[in-house]
Amino acid sequence: MLRFTKITENDLEQVLEWRTSEHVTKYMYTDVEKNMDNQRKWFDSISKDNKQCHWMIHYKENAIGIISLNNIDHKHRKATFGYYIGDLNYSIIAGRIHPYLYNFAFFELDLNKLYAEVMDGNDGMMKMHLYYGFSHTATFKEHIYKYNQYHDIEYFELLSSTWKEKCVKFHKHKAEFIL
Repeated sequence: MLRFTKITENDLEQVLEWRTSEHVTKYMYTDVEKNMDNQRKWFDSISKDNKQCHWMIHYKENAIGIISLNNIDHKHRKATFGYYIGDLNYSIIAGRIHPYLYNFAFFELDLNKLYAEVMDGNDGMMKMHLYYGFSHTATFKEHIYKYNQYHDIEYFELLSSTWKEKCVKFHKHKAEFIL
């Protein structure tokens, strides 16, 4: 039911539409303007960067969002990740998507740690991280300036050992992620 395909140039208009929607940009560090030239520049940049991978999330045959690994550090075997559901019609399944990425990161890429930063107010994402075994390890006070005010950032991390030992019930959620 879920599949993950590498973002292509054909996806850029859809990605830009999602990325500039209020429900997505609200918790992102940056805001982007609706500008296809800039979108193409972004795509060219990520396409050449071996420290990040971006995939379209498909549910059945519908593209519903984006998931990515970022700041991939093969030496220290860690990465951060990004994620959003662009099509709100599919927000009901949002919480079931993460294990697919975690299984790929820990079993296929052999990463040791995933880490995530969450802007204050994004309580649903913080609860989801805790549900999937992440530990809350830090609060960065007044870390991001957006909407004319400073926002705290909550830092979470998930170790491969925790995922492999304590989250076994999610190991069945596997899918191909094309690099």
